[in-house]
Amino acid sequence: MNEQIRLLAEEAMGTRKYVPPVWQFYDYELEKFVELIKQAIYDKVKEELIPDDVIAEENAQFQEYLKGCNGGTVDALCHIKQFGVE
Repeated sequence: MNEQIRLLAEEAMGTRKYVPPVWQFYDYELEKFVELIKQAIYDKVKEELIPDDVIAEENAQFQEYLKGCNGGTVDALCHIKQFGVE
């Protein structure tokens, strides 16, 4: 299992611990686990945004390329927000 996923699952389970080989969540734990995963994805995608000051230092043609990259990242963030991430 992916280490990050395991850590999020353990966080969602609180004091209960994972007993191999199957994760068994209570409903409230599963809801928290889903929220943690959504937030982790949002945070990771947000890291991809290129700061405006970095874009400003590039030549005009490359600035447009970087702005386009940011546009795609912003679109992805908007899609993720549709799943309830703040």
